[in-house]
Amino acid sequence: MNLSLLAADGNYTQWIMIAIVGVLFVGMIVYTVISSRKRKQQQDTMMNSLVVGTKIMTIGRMVGKITQVNSDNTLIVNVGTENSPTLIVIDRQAVGLVLENAAAPVAPAPAAEPAPELPQDEPVQAEAPEEAPAEEKSDLVEDPFKK
Repeated sequence: MNLSLLAADGNYTQWIMIAIVGVLFVGMIVYTVISSRKRKQQQDTMMNSLVVGTKIMTIGRMVGKITQVNSDNTLIVNVGTENSPTLIVIDRQAVGLVLENAAAPVAPAPAAEPAPELPQDEPVQAEAPEEAPAEEKSDLVEDPFKK
């Protein structure tokens, strides 16, 4: 048996394994950088949407409404009720989640139609129940799993 051929073949296999590990390592780094940028972009978008009247949750899990946005990156938040406000000052970076954006338009509630008047001298017959229409997805609500 020729030992020089076996040594060359083993060296070739070793280089393939090193290349595969290197490609996986570079892939993991690229994936980490891309997801980090995406998370940073979402955080910046959330921070830019903070206006007076926005309902937020802090990173300490306190829920309140922003009453004032200061130029020194602080927010004054009412964590009490409308009748007895409890105001706290937090840093802008302490906002963990926007619960209800004040800038988003609120859809008006559908007006209830009055029930039709039934004649008193005729008996009322029960109608067969109609099938409920299939639920349609609203354009206002995004699917969190759809990316």
